[in-house]
Amino acid sequence: MVKKKRTKKTKKRSVKRLAKSKKLIRSTKNKINLVVKNLIIFIALSLISLYLYKVSVDELYINLFSFSSMLFGFVALAFLIALLVLLFLRLMKK
Repeated sequence: MVKKKRTKKTKKRSVKRLAKSKKLIRSTKNKINLVVKNLIIFIALSLISLYLYKVSVDELYINLFSFSSMLFGFVALAFLIALLVLLFLRLMKK
């Protein structure tokens, strides 16, 4: 016997474009706030590491704080670039 093929029932989706656009704007604001918060934190950590690099006397601490200062500085630079991209996208959307 040959089995009959059953057709799958498809569900109709309701389109909510207005709610979707508001959600995108709201999530962009949250992303910008998150990036600004992380940027401030990593700039502060970089400056603290730089200060400890200048003050420390032992060679191990000098190497440790110089490496951590560079690392935190690069992460802060990445967050700065992400902030500029988000602001650019926000301006282009309007």
